[in-house]
Formats: sequence, C-alpha cells, structure tokens
Amino acid sequence: MKIHWLIAGLCSVAMTTSFAWAQEAAPGTVQLEDFERRMEPLEVMGQRFTVVLQQKRIAGSTDADFGETVSRMEIRDQGGEVVYEREFAYEFFGDRFLETWDVSARVLKGNQASGLLITYGVSPSTPLGGESWQVLGMVDGKLAPWGFPLYAEGQLINGEKAGPGEPVETSQEPGLNYEVLHFRVWTGNFFVIVPVRVNWFDGQVRAGWNCVKMTLRGPEPVCQVRVETERVPQESETFVLLYPEPEPMGAEPEEVVVSENSKVEFLAAEANLIWDQDVEGVGLAVGEDIWLKVRIDGQEGWIHTQEDFYAIGLPQAG
Repeated sequence: MKIHWLIAGLCSVAMTTSFAWAQEAAPGTVQLEDFERRMEPLEVMGQRFTVVLQQKRIAGSTDADFGETVSRMEIRDQGGEVVYEREFAYEFFGDRFLETWDVSARVLKGNQASGLLITYGVSPSTPLGGESWQVLGMVDGKLAPWGFPLYAEGQLINGEKAGPGEPVETSQEPGLNYEVLHFRVWTGNFFVIVPVRVNWFDGQVRAGWNCVKMTLRGPEPVCQVRVETERVPQESETFVLLYPEPEPMGAEPEEVVVSENSKVEFLAAEANLIWDQDVEGVGLAVGEDIWLKVRIDGQEGWIHTQEDFYAIGLPQAG
C-alpha cells in the first residue's frame, strides 16, 4: 500500500509531539490515518522514559469522541529501546470506532522510590467505569510492569488534586505500615475507600488488606474500611434497624427513628474486599453483604439491608 506523508515535520501540541500519515483506500471504503504522539519524558529513579502512542484516525470523521483511538503504546528508555508495550484492538463501523482507547502517564512518587503510573481510558463504559491503572517500577535496574492493570467501578483518589504534569504521590492507610494507592469503589449505595499496597522493595502491587474476622458463623474474610457518600434524606419520617455490631446472629437490633432533619454520620463499612485477577487485569470490588456503621442523632450502630440504606438516605443506584 502506498503511503502518503501528511505531516513531514514534528508538531508540538499540549506537551506531546505528533506526526501522521494516511493509508489509501478504495472509493467508498473507510480511510484510516496513522499518527503518533510522544509524551514529555518522565524521570524514574534517575532514568528518563518516553511514552509513545501509535494512534488511528478515521479520515474525515466529525465524531469528536469516536473518531480516533490508541492502537499501540510503547514505553522507551533514554536510548530509544522499548521496555514495555501494549496493543489495543480496534473496530470501526462507518465513520466511527466502536470502542476507543486513550492513555496518559505520570510519575508515581513514593517515600522510598518512584515509578510510572499509566492510566488507560476506554469508551463507551459504565458511568463509574472505563478507567484502569497500571504501575511500572524498577526491577533489576529496568522498568517493568508490577502486575496487571487495576480497574473498578470508581476512581483512583491519589493525584486528583495534583496539577498538570505533577507526580501522583502514594498515601498512607491507618493501620498499615506501607505506602498505598487509594481507590474510591462503588458498592451500589455508597463509596468505600480501598487501599492497594505499592511494595517498592519486591516490585509488586497487591491488596492492601487481607482480613479474617471471627464471627458467630466462623472466620469471615471481611475488612473495615472508610466510607465516602452524601445523604439524600427521605421527606417522611421512617426508621432503621440499628445493630450494636455487624453481626445478624448477635444482639437484637433497635428501631431508631430517622427524619429529614436527623443528623446522620457515616463512620465506616465492613465488607469482603474482592481482588479479582484474570488475564486482563485486577478488578477491585466489594462483596454484596456489606455493613455500614452510622451515627444517627448521636446514637451509633450498624445497618446492612437495602431497606435501611434507603431509609437513611442512600438509595441503590448503578
């Protein structure tokens, strides 16, 4: 196939460098243009790496969201050698791709070391999904992936307040003695904050908590985590069943009145944190049997049914 160069020089756009070429197509067929974006070099442990994106564009497409997509990502060292690469499949119908990918990269800065944090975005997706995150760090002096990409119905919290080009910093989790990334994961009624451990010493990303709790039913793999949510109060007065502990076979619950003007605080949640690994990545999720610790007009306790979540102002969604 004959190649026509559309852009002979380099064009600098928003901290990336791009060039493109078109592929000739028969009349009436879709014409694809190939182009390349090079991000600004990022420094990791004294070495500089450049993320290069090979992209496809449908010639003449006016679809701003589905007219182009990333087809390949390369991470090159300062000598130009590819140290990591990933391919992205693509299909198109008419003048739009059925699915599009985007990739961004930032330095991941820890207290003890640094790495790269790659963010992948795919469209279309669920309202809270579509993004995944992959950590790369040094292994025997070379940059390498530390496991599969992480994905969730939610968002990565680290880096939300960082400015353009600023590194994403690791954080701390109360009760854990190592650095983590925090994810905001949707349960169906509210968000829980799930920590993921970044182990700079052995080059791994793993679950932050590995919990076992003794209950009246025996040992259960449940963890207590922080909660993030906003209440949508019910207009009419209602009540919830407030348990003293997150244990349905324990003490009897108390009926506690909840009104539109009640002061309701969300203190914690207890649930099974799911680390679901397959060939594509690691899914972060929360088990269905989840308990929520609340304080209602000064009275503390636990609730765990959809009826009580709705009554307290956390209706199910998503």
